[in-house]
Amino acid sequence: MPILEDIIDTTEPAFASNRNGRIVDWNESVERLLGHASSDVIGRHCFELLDGKDIFGNRFCHARCAIRSMIHCHEPLNHWQLNYRTASSDRINVSVSAIVLNNARPSDFIVVHVLKPIVIPGGASGLVAPDRQDNVTSQDALEEEGNCPVALTARESEILKLLAEGWSTREIVRLLCISEHTVRTHIRRILNKLNVHSRLEAVCLATRRRLL
Repeated sequence: MPILEDIIDTTEPAFASNRNGRIVDWNESVERLLGHASSDVIGRHCFELLDGKDIFGNRFCHARCAIRSMIHCHEPLNHWQLNYRTASSDRINVSVSAIVLNNARPSDFIVVHVLKPIVIPGGASGLVAPDRQDNVTSQDALEEEGNCPVALTARESEILKLLAEGWSTREIVRLLCISEHTVRTHIRRILNKLNVHSRLEAVCLATRRRLL
């Protein structure tokens, strides 16, 4: 999928896995965060590599992935918190957002995971239960502070939704019957309005702000 190439350029730590839970893309930012080189993780099962656990220390990531099950059932995905294992066997707490990219067949999809480290004031460790969320400073929270509503035009909103579905620039050109220059201009304006640097970041931010 064309949008997968954009993962490499985003500043957000991100990786992509297929419907079988195997990692198909791993960007430089997530490499720095978790310590695993792309060449060492492509093709591996993400649940075996990351050993994700929930706020209670229970195993969350496993072969029968809850996220993939929700996708099969067409259930919406909200962002969640996990504790991942790094290459040095340390543990790191992250907020995870997921974007589902569908291929031609409904059963064939890619899940892009975007990670944000969780910072707890005072240096406390561990994930945070829902009743303590107000004490957590994450990148998500920082982005929401002082945000003004984003005024996207109807066409920009339409193109943003197509980007979220994994459509490439050329596919959008054919679908909307407009020039490639016009599509790229709309995308550039979307990035500027959302104050992001890549299509993936735009989709992630739009998902968090419920613009899609």
